[in-house]
Amino acid sequence: MKFWLLLFALFTFVFGAEDNNTIVQITEQLEQLNSQINILKAQTDSNSSKANLAILNDKKAKLLEQIPFFITQISIKESEIKKFRVKKAELEKIVKRYENSQNKTAYVQNAIELESMNIAQAYYTTLIELEEMFKNGTHAKAIRELINSGLLTLQTNSYTNIEELKSLDTNKFDAQINALQLQKQSSEEILNYLKTNADLLSSNSILSELNLTTAIEFINKQIPTLASKFNIGKSVIIFAVFVFFISLTRILAKLTYLVLTILSKQDGTDEKEQILIIVKRPIAYLLIIYALKICVGIGFYPVPIPISIATALSIAYILGFGWLALTMLNGYGLIIISELTKKSGRKEVINLIIKIIYFIIIIITILLILARLGFDISAIIASLGIGGLAVAFAAKDIIANFFASVMLLFDNSFSQGDRIVCGNIDGTIVEIGLRKTSIRSFDNALIFVPNSKLASEPIINWSRRKAGRLINMTIGLTYDSKPEQILKCMSEIKSMLLANPKISKPDNGGSFISDNRRLKFKQNIVSIDDLAGYKNELYVALDKLNDSSIDILIYCFTKTTIRAEFLQVQQEIILGIMDIIAKNNLSFAFPSQSLYVENSDKNELPFVAKQDERSEV
Repeated sequence: MKFWLLLFALFTFVFGAEDNNTIVQITEQLEQLNSQINILKAQTDSNSSKANLAILNDKKAKLLEQIPFFITQISIKESEIKKFRVKKAELEKIVKRYENSQNKTAYVQNAIELESMNIAQAYYTTLIELEEMFKNGTHAKAIRELINSGLLTLQTNSYTNIEELKSLDTNKFDAQINALQLQKQSSEEILNYLKTNADLLSSNSILSELNLTTAIEFINKQIPTLASKFNIGKSVIIFAVFVFFISLTRILAKLTYLVLTILSKQDGTDEKEQILIIVKRPIAYLLIIYALKICVGIGFYPVPIPISIATALSIAYILGFGWLALTMLNGYGLIIISELTKKSGRKEVINLIIKIIYFIIIIITILLILARLGFDISAIIASLGIGGLAVAFAAKDIIANFFASVMLLFDNSFSQGDRIVCGNIDGTIVEIGLRKTSIRSFDNALIFVPNSKLASEPIINWSRRKAGRLINMTIGLTYDSKPEQILKCMSEIKSMLLANPKISKPDNGGSFISDNRRLKFKQNIVSIDDLAGYKNELYVALDKLNDSSIDILIYCFTKTTIRAEFLQVQQEIILGIMDIIAKNNLSFAFPSQSLYVENSDKNELPFVAKQDERSEV
């Protein structure tokens, strides 16, 4: 609240300072500065002239900033206008009289003076009409059209007349012709400046449309004040505007919530309330900036807002709209995009689009701010071509990762939520960014992998399978098993697998093709089962005679690819196999080693007999 009171106090006092300068004096000062600038440009000492040129250009910029203020202070008496017209008419007669005479000196002298009056007429007529437009609250488009008309007169008629005078052999009038060119240059420069900042002269249009000037005059008549710089009418209107727009933020918040309620298809209100919280702050910020603009216009009335304040307000507007765009994208935009994601299934594409939109909004905001500060945006963009090579070398890894992310998305190697293996990295894709991809490993670590690495190394995608997760096991039977028992056991295991609806079988393969017309036409070109990731092989066969077991190979695929469901199906299969083994009176073999000891008579051992003979001797 203290901030608003301080701001209110600022608006109610400091405005209305007067200046002794006039538009004529400002124009003359600008002509002098342009003359000095032209002289410095002609000098060969580049080091000193550059420093002086910078100082003079800075002075000229400050003078130009005062032009909009002094336009509204133009005061010309009707008698002075009549004197001007009379003098100009006399000069036209004199020039016409000397035009075909032998006295070229008199002709050139009077023609220069007449052309100076023509330039002044075109220039000041435009300024007077601009003042009238400002008071009437005319919009910027009409103001620019008027200035273009004045510039056209200066750039065509005046240029032609000056060139004709220069073509005459009158060297002693070179100084006067140069002064005439300087007058034309300065007049065009001021009009071009006003054309660029036409919004300043149209700032009074808000007051006119809202009829605030009448309200200010009415309040001042009702409550007279003795303070010369204190305008009670302006103070009351400024206070009312602030109160209105501060109240409007709450009303607009409720309207926003109502619109979201009507447009949003979400059943719950949590998302709407969250969006409302996100969007409310930038909307309130924009309303406050708009209120400030109106209050500043009221405070400076009847003169335009200074260029520095207008620039600051414009930059604040640009930042506000950029903030609003980002928050809208982060709020309601995400809900819309999530709906699109459900339909398309390509979450990573939508995610990349969001990041690109974020980047574009930020770049546009920066460019608009630079343009408002007076920078030549086209020159900045053109300079990027020259400096692009250096930037490319400095940011080659960033650029490589960006194009790798685009290539991965178009290549469709994986999607968000897929489990992949790339090198020694094994985990689930969390997010595909502009520079890196986030992967959550199975020990819950978050791994950031540059996109260029994913684009250049082999990737195993365990999630790209329609149906079929491998069960590959070997069971060993003991060597006392009979062939008839083994064959019956194998037959029952195979029948058990074929009867299980959770096991993928050859007879139900390809059913997914019927729902996809594109795959129907493609099945004669490529293996559809391999393309879609459908596996249905089923084998139960004797594998080999191992050291301690007779091995039976069981090779099949579950229909599900989800790990938890796969483990459940595998458990059912193992329990079924154990039951079949038990029913067939077979036993599981396990690694073992038999030690055979032969019982022989001691006398039959040769080394024992020889030992006995020696003992007898």
